[in-house]
Amino acid sequence: MKTCRRCSVNVLDNTDICPLCRTVLTEFDGITADSIYPKIDVNVRKYNFIARIFLFLSIVGGVTAIVVNYITYNGVMWSLFTSAAILYFWAAVIHSIKHHINAASKIFVQTISLSVLVVIMDFVLGYSGWAVNYVIPNLFSIANIAVLIIIIVNRMNWHNYVLYQLAIAFFGFIPIVLFLFRIIDKPFITIIATIISFLTLLVAIIFGDKTVKSELKRRFHF
Repeated sequence: MKTCRRCSVNVLDNTDICPLCRTVLTEFDGITADSIYPKIDVNVRKYNFIARIFLFLSIVGGVTAIVVNYITYNGVMWSLFTSAAILYFWAAVIHSIKHHINAASKIFVQTISLSVLVVIMDFVLGYSGWAVNYVIPNLFSIANIAVLIIIIVNRMNWHNYVLYQLAIAFFGFIPIVLFLFRIIDKPFITIIATIISFLTLLVAIIFGDKTVKSELKRRFHF
């Protein structure tokens, strides 16, 4: 059995949030029961809307990479790798949503994996800095926006995504750290990525303060 400290009620249902106030429940020894609430069918329109947003972001990101590559061309067509990485990221997210997996966790894992991959590719091609200057900041910007959209669409289940949102936001500050250590020498996209990460954290603190605190307390037991 689980209990809601805010409402002072015990919940027999197999759920992690209070049906009254949406606060994350705490464990309490006692009787457990199968779900007493009816199952709600998945809203297909909602996920199709998310898919269209990701498609739009992918196209914008790919076109931006090609334009920047053309303007700063130094003999390497890094925009092709950037576009491929964005499409791979988009495909992985949509696959996660369609199979009802925690999309935020997939976004986080894919963002980290792709960041490592593009750095390796940059070194293989004869390091020119395109991975850290352009690709990684863009990846974290897209990841921050993507998770924020998922949270807005599924705001009643925010507690399932909040840790990944915070993790992606914090990792989004890595490019500005690299800039301070002079590893990044093209700061424009890095500054944008830092602003997006800061705004994401601000949204989590202002609009989800109780949810964030409850989830962190439940996850880390403090």
